[in-house]
Formats: sequence, structure tokens, C-alpha cells
Amino acid sequence: MSLPHAILGLLKYRSSTGYELKTKFSKSVYFFWNATLPQIYRTLKEMSARGWLTITIEHQKTKPSRKIYHLTSTGRKEFQRWLAEEPRFPEHRNPMLIRVFFGKNMEPRRLRDQLQQYRGYYAGLLRQYEKESASAIKQYASSANLAKDAPYWNLARDFGRRHAKMVIEWCDAAIASLD
Repeated sequence: MSLPHAILGLLKYRSSTGYELKTKFSKSVYFFWNATLPQIYRTLKEMSARGWLTITIEHQKTKPSRKIYHLTSTGRKEFQRWLAEEPRFPEHRNPMLIRVFFGKNMEPRRLRDQLQQYRGYYAGLLRQYEKESASAIKQYASSANLAKDAPYWNLARDFGRRHAKMVIEWCDAAIASLD
């Protein structure tokens, strides 16, 4: 997946500023696709050059002017083209698994500590999936009249929830095997 296509998808819901898009990333697709504000602005500039977006300037009295990005028909077509293409399967890279693979070369206590940290990270994600994300989906779907989108958002959330559970279980087993 490319950042431009994630942005196209988010803009399909509503025209936004770059900062608003960053907020949307952090409240929706963050767990499986994230982007920094500089990446978003750089990509918006490229997408505008491709004709996928138009920009309007909103002048404000007490604040700097805002650039609002709008999806064009060319951008909508590109988004639909991307959705229809065959999916590419991601390269799987996991720095923690490399450490485990070469774990014989570490102090067992150090590896155990790193596995505990890894587990803690995924336990935090799991809590977010089960509480914050579920309520955010429910709230956003009802407030924006996007109830038909919510089942798809929940499918993505469920994948993240299940993945986090699996990693936690694996960490527990790995730690137990080191004891």
C-alpha cells in the first residue's frame, strides 16, 4: 500500500488539511499504516502535481491560512484503480525476531527483558483495539453517517486485535521457554 492511496481513501470521506489528515491517520489506520506530518505534506504536493487533488486556501482572521485538499475525479479514479489491482504481499521484517534468532549470543536476562517490552507494546495495542478503537469507530460512523463503512473498519480492527493477541501469547511462550 502506498501513502498516496491511504490519503486518497481518507479524502474520499471528507476534504481536509494536512494536519487534519495526520489526525485521521492517528485515529483510524495508525495501527497498520502510519505517516508523519512531513511525509503527508510531501505526498500531498506530489498528488496535487498528478492532478489527484485540488487545493483551496481558507483565510482565517486570527490564524494562518489553511490549505484544504479536495479529491478530484482523477484522484477518485486512481483510488478505484488501486483498490481493484491485485494486492501485493508485504515483506515481513521484524527486528525482534532477528534478536530472538540470534538470542544465543545475548544474556538470557537481556533477551527476556526485550521480550517483556515487546509484549508490553502489544498489550497496549490490544487495549487500544478493544476499547478506544471500537468506541471511535462507533462514534465516527454515527456522527458522519458512515455506518456502512463501520463493518470494514471493524474487520481491520479485528485483524489488529487478533495479531496483538497472538504476539502476546507468543511472547509468553518465548519467555517461559527461557526460564
